[in-house]
Amino acid sequence: MAERRVWEERFSEWFAEMLERAEIVDPRYPVKGLYVWLPYGFRIRSRVISILRSLLDESGHSEMLFPLLIPEDLFRKEAEHIRGFEGQVYWVTHGGREPLDVKLALRPTSETAIYPMFALWIKSHADLPLKVYQIVSVFRYETKMTKPLVRVREVTTFKEAHTAHATEEDAERQVREAVGIYRRFFDLLGIPHVISKRPRWDMFAGAVYSIAFDTLAPDGRTLQIGTIHNLGQNFSRVYDVKYEKVDGSHEHVYQTCY
Repeated sequence: MAERRVWEERFSEWFAEMLERAEIVDPRYPVKGLYVWLPYGFRIRSRVISILRSLLDESGHSEMLFPLLIPEDLFRKEAEHIRGFEGQVYWVTHGGREPLDVKLALRPTSETAIYPMFALWIKSHADLPLKVYQIVSVFRYETKMTKPLVRVREVTTFKEAHTAHATEEDAERQVREAVGIYRRFFDLLGIPHVISKRPRWDMFAGAVYSIAFDTLAPDGRTLQIGTIHNLGQNFSRVYDVKYEKVDGSHEHVYQTCY
C-alpha cells in the first residue's frame, strides 16, 4: 500500500526508482542528464523500436541516417525555428586544439540537416511524395532538473520522420496518416493517450500547426509522448526545396515532420 501511494502521489520518484531496480538504466553516468542503457532496458528499447520501424516501413517510409553535426549557417537559416531551440543547443567549437571556422551544432532535431539534402534530391513531381525517417540520439541542454527517460540531455531514441509533398492537401493527408501511426503504436504498447491540436504558443517552432499525443501519469501530470507538425512551405522556402510541376512551372514543396 505504501508503494502504491508513492506511485500515485510521487510518480516521478517511483518511476526513477523502478528504472534502477528493474535494471533498465543506470543514472550514475558523470554527465548530468545522460544515462546508460543496461542490457534488460536495451532489449525493451529494441523491441519498442522494432514495432515503430514496422509501422513506418509498411506505410512507405524509408529509413535513413543523417549526420549528427549541423553547420551553424544552415542551423540559423530558419529564424523562427532557431528561436525555439537556440538556448538548448550544444556547440562544437574546436577540432582538437584548432578552433573551427564554422561552429557545429549537435542536432537538437534534424530539420536543418535534412532539408538542404531534400533540395538536392527533389527535382520533379515524380520525386514526390518523399517520406523518410531516422532513429538517432539528439542533444538538448535541459536547464531544468533532469529525470531518467523523461527530461534528459541526450534523447537516445529520437524517432523523426520528415516528408515532402506536391500539394497542401497531400501534406494534410500525411498528417492524418501520422496520427494513425502514432495511435496504433501507443495502442500496441498499451499506453493511454489524448490527442490535441496545440495552441500557437505551444507549437513546434516553424510549424503551421502542431498535433500532440499526451498521456496522464498516476499523479495527475501530463507527459507529451509524440508530436506531429504540418510545416506548410515554411522550411521549403528557406531551404529552397522545390519541384517541377507537370506544366513545367516550379513550386516549393509542402512538408510535415513527426
